Amino acid sequence: MVFKRRDEKRETVRNRERIMSGKINGHGNINKKITAALLCVSLFFLTGCGNGQAEEVQKGTESTENSGGMGRYVEEILELPEEINRNGGLNMLSDGSMTIISFNSGLWRSINGGVSWQKEETEFFPMMQNVYALSAVMAPDGTVAVTCSGEMPEAAKQALADPLPEDWAGNYCIFVSPEGGVKVVDFGFTQEDGSCLATLQFQEDGRLFGGDMNGKIYEIDIEHESLKELFMMERKVGSIGFNGNTLMAVGTDGLYLYDLEKGELLPRDTVADQFIKNALTEESVSYTGGGYPLVVFGGEDAVIYIACVDGLYRHAPGGSTVEQVIDGALSSLGDHNTIYLGRELSRDMAEGSEKDGSGEKESAGASEDAAGREFLVQFGRMLARYRFDASMPAMPDKELRIYSLEDQSSVRKAATIWKKEHTDMYVRYEVGMDGEDGVTKEDAIRKLNTRILAGDGPDVIILDGLPVDSYIEKGMLADISGLLESTDGEEALFANLVESFREENGAVYGMPLCIQVPLLAGDTNVINRIEDLESFADEMEALRQEYPEGCLLGICDEETMLRLFGMVSSPAWTDESGEIDGAAVTEFLTQVKRIYDAERAGASAADLEVLQREDEELREYGMDVVENNIQICNNVLNIRRGYARLACGYVNGIQLCLDNVTSVIRLEEAMHYKSFPGQEKNVFVPKTMVGLNVRSEQRADAEAFIRMMFSGEAQENMYDGFPVNREAFAGRFAMLQGGDSNGSMLLPKKDGTEEELELLWPDAGEERVFTELVQNLDTPVEEKAWLDSLVCELGTEVLEEQRSVEDAVAEIEKRAAIYLAE
Repeated sequence: MVFKRRDEKRETVRNRERIMSGKINGHGNINKKITAALLCVSLFFLTGCGNGQAEEVQKGTESTENSGGMGRYVEEILELPEEINRNGGLNMLSDGSMTIISFNSGLWRSINGGVSWQKEETEFFPMMQNVYALSAVMAPDGTVAVTCSGEMPEAAKQALADPLPEDWAGNYCIFVSPEGGVKVVDFGFTQEDGSCLATLQFQEDGRLFGGDMNGKIYEIDIEHESLKELFMMERKVGSIGFNGNTLMAVGTDGLYLYDLEKGELLPRDTVADQFIKNALTEESVSYTGGGYPLVVFGGEDAVIYIACVDGLYRHAPGGSTVEQVIDGALSSLGDHNTIYLGRELSRDMAEGSEKDGSGEKESAGASEDAAGREFLVQFGRMLARYRFDASMPAMPDKELRIYSLEDQSSVRKAATIWKKEHTDMYVRYEVGMDGEDGVTKEDAIRKLNTRILAGDGPDVIILDGLPVDSYIEKGMLADISGLLESTDGEEALFANLVESFREENGAVYGMPLCIQVPLLAGDTNVINRIEDLESFADEMEALRQEYPEGCLLGICDEETMLRLFGMVSSPAWTDESGEIDGAAVTEFLTQVKRIYDAERAGASAADLEVLQREDEELREYGMDVVENNIQICNNVLNIRRGYARLACGYVNGIQLCLDNVTSVIRLEEAMHYKSFPGQEKNVFVPKTMVGLNVRSEQRADAEAFIRMMFSGEAQENMYDGFPVNREAFAGRFAMLQGGDSNGSMLLPKKDGTEEELELLWPDAGEERVFTELVQNLDTPVEEKAWLDSLVCELGTEVLEEQRSVEDAVAEIEKRAAIYLAE
């Protein structure tokens, strides 16, 4: 599917790399969200940072100039206008002003260091509308460069020297001179070659460089409208920065250094390479919304600066260590959802950015020494000014410890909010499996358990993936019901969700920050007859009788089928004591086998080939095919395409998720959706379960932190699912007006035609229907990855008729007994 428009208030695009090329796969696979926090972040030093060369301090430790005494960076927050959301980052101009090119609202300028912003009308802005803007930058002299992907708008076509074919869709660039002259250039990138210019960056002398999605770095000659290939990286290009005449480019395998004077690659810096590989916990080196998870830029005496979630670091080329300048745990740098663009600026430019409209420095300006330590960071719609304060303790007296088995963006977002109001506290976020040391899940849990029992455990524990039942049984978790019940009025949580976690003694030992909601969509009469897993199988067989040919669910692989129905059935597989309920597992495999057989009975080889080819295309982009295919937002599109009659799976947001479902329902007669029933009803999937260590040494602060995590302010920026806070939940629907267009997709249909599906924001009635559904959810899916994997493994053999249901259940019970005994 070709994605045609994304100019909404908040960016939650799925399938990052495919949308960047202006193309979305025909299977409706628009995968992982990029949240509002994953907007462009720009980092600019106002002057040199620190004094001298890197010291012998490793990653994750304090800077030697900050350790064991007084002095650290403090953060001042400046909010940007609401209209500045998806954007190309902060640009510092030679006249002392700052600009941001917002992809959905145009050019904004500040002449007082980011305190206030004014929008400016431009001729080029209409040329980047109704397509996907990838990067938009401005040189110090005011030259603009923008790269876009999609079907070129009429305003851009009119600026072309030569006309393009009517159905042209690809990658084009917009260039604007300081005098206002505009030109649009097609460098020949197409959707078919899977590439486009995705990264642009001006050097301070005005030379323009860019990187494409295949890993090539170019110098771009605006005057002659040409590209000069400089070198090829191993994979996709990340942040581009400059260190004198050396171009630096971040890749998944480390830092590429290119001598612009000699025109050749320099030897790799192995220390910087290893640091970057360790810091990039995910494979992605850039984000669709603009910006990066890690950025490099040059500093004084050729020092290389590196900014990432762990903080700000510097490294002397050829040196053996990397020095931490700012600890991410003490700043907004530690928010994992933030991304950066950056370069160091001269003192003159720094002083210019501190002036107000009258040309005088702000009265609150720092001393000369402090002024030499200031810089700006842009986090989405927020500017942070960092200033070295010699009067602040290098390390706060108090420490709050948070733990999760895997990195959780929602936790980092909450920690950032907390740090703004608690500068006297160090927030230490520990991740049990950070991908750096090869620790297994079992090893991480064993180590955590030992710490907790020894009284040295974290204060706040994110319970996802951990043996929660065992923790409750052993009295390791505190009752947090009072913290949840203290929220009322606008801060109230969904009472039904809280109650679903209440134990017989009235305690609540864990509560999710967000939930995913399983839905079933299709003909209203059909889905109304489906009340459980058995009736689902009955309706599938009835549909197959009515429609002998064609897919019914559009899902034909065994693992997806088992995972999909396991999502709404797994709570039934264990009894109150935690033992396997063999009868329930038998029922599950029996009914899923009926569903699978009905699906496969009429699915043609041609249909299967299309769906399997689309799945393979997803794998080529590193996406989890099974996870993609248990999301109803993808499956519901197959109803319009002619590859399904029913759709089921979970939703975890509105954009390109719930709005897919409601937009299709508007077009299909007699179609609706309901809660997806399996062996259990009214099921939801909790995400980011929060618990409190009963032996926390910072009990009062930990309780206050947990209370804050469930506040409207914290939850409005958490996108792992729908917030459990009612105010934040309602806020998701308020991002656009009901019925407003949220973009469109070009759907390739089974009959060979194409349909443009316009995505419309849910209106008041659709919001009410979904809210009422959420208010009736009462059965959480308790995470038991070991049991899910076991049922899936043996269940696959059942669906493939390699093993009987009875044999499979016997083997599941046998292996489960061994696991539980351990």
